[in-house]
Amino acid sequence: MAIGRTDSMQELITILESLFEETIVGSDVNIVKHLFYYLKADNREFEFIYEEENLVAAVEEIEADTVSLLIPDIVEKGSRRARVRFEVMNINYQFEVVITDIQQEKIIIKTPTELQSYQLRTNRRIPVDDLFMNFIILFRSLTGGSREVGKNLYAESRFPHLMKEIRKDQPDLKLVNVILTDAIQKVSKDYEIVFYNETKKLTEPETFIKNFLQQTGKTVYIPDCSRIESYIQETNSEFLFNFNSEYKDMIKELGEDFTLEFFESMRKMESRDFFVSYVIAPIRLYEDVVGHVKTYSTAMDRFTISSAQAIYIHELSEILSYAFTKVAIQYGSYETMQSTTRVVDISLDGLLFEIHDKRLFQYLKRHNIIKMFIPLKKEVTLIIRGEIIRYLDKGDHYHLGVNYFSSSPNDMLYLEDFLFDKSMKILSE
Repeated sequence: MAIGRTDSMQELITILESLFEETIVGSDVNIVKHLFYYLKADNREFEFIYEEENLVAAVEEIEADTVSLLIPDIVEKGSRRARVRFEVMNINYQFEVVITDIQQEKIIIKTPTELQSYQLRTNRRIPVDDLFMNFIILFRSLTGGSREVGKNLYAESRFPHLMKEIRKDQPDLKLVNVILTDAIQKVSKDYEIVFYNETKKLTEPETFIKNFLQQTGKTVYIPDCSRIESYIQETNSEFLFNFNSEYKDMIKELGEDFTLEFFESMRKMESRDFFVSYVIAPIRLYEDVVGHVKTYSTAMDRFTISSAQAIYIHELSEILSYAFTKVAIQYGSYETMQSTTRVVDISLDGLLFEIHDKRLFQYLKRHNIIKMFIPLKKEVTLIIRGEIIRYLDKGDHYHLGVNYFSSSPNDMLYLEDFLFDKSMKILSE
């Protein structure tokens, strides 16, 4: 549905006409082009909804009839239509766009010919300089993004007690550890949970495995330590990997003889330690690998860890990584909130807050459903749930825009009173 120009839109056009000479205002398509110029000039990231998956996009180039977008996580699924959603000058816009080309992380779309709006903001955002908040992430899926119903239901049925604990506002890591170790022992009584310490001296194979996990984030599965093929032969598993890619890279750099000798010495050393098979799954804090879970069988056990059991360990490590990160965000927000979670502006619809941790900024792009605790007064703390829809990189800090979707009883009344006082009795535009 086409819409007319608002005062805010006219103000934006006036600003952009002074910056760019290419477009001529007079039709919807040129106004739309101005919007994309604004996104590019502000280095703004925005939503790209493709096959019901919410992705993060940025404008790379604007041509006569097309716009090039950078979308790091896109996977082509056959469809050539998508939706673009962003906010400019207090108006939330949504366009259905036609995709003309997909080139890895670069997407070319036709410039929309009709100006569309799905929400005109009616509540003013009030700037604040003395308001802070705590927040935690809420569970949508282990990998973030849109809820993956099949995978989530599978995880919840397979690990009901673990999933119940990590869904809590404040997961008990001691209880998580007890449940986790009990689950690992269903595969093997031989296991270790390792957290990396830069001061600890490692052997060459230990250093190699640590570097592999930190660089790739992949789970290592060696089904038979007596066969060199288990280490270097190409595999086709979605979740389990060996050292095939490193084997190929080392051959190019160091030659085949040296590379074969390296992996053969690793195999012999593990055989001398009576290893029969093992799986090593990374533990992450945010997206950084900080340790691993290793589960193995020995010659005394008389069994081999199967691929199904290895995937089971991989899934446990994913849950553990989520739990650790959720607790880290909770304590980081609580303990340093005055320097990390300052509220920039706030309204009855949503708020903009500021953080300084790049790892957290990137993580919240995928885990974007949060629960906020906002102390308005000594005796009043708002408890509001929201979805992060805007991500602004400001160089040395980051701004994130949240839309509310639920709150505790009476919280909106408390917020309305607060905004009424802050805005000199003016709440709407």
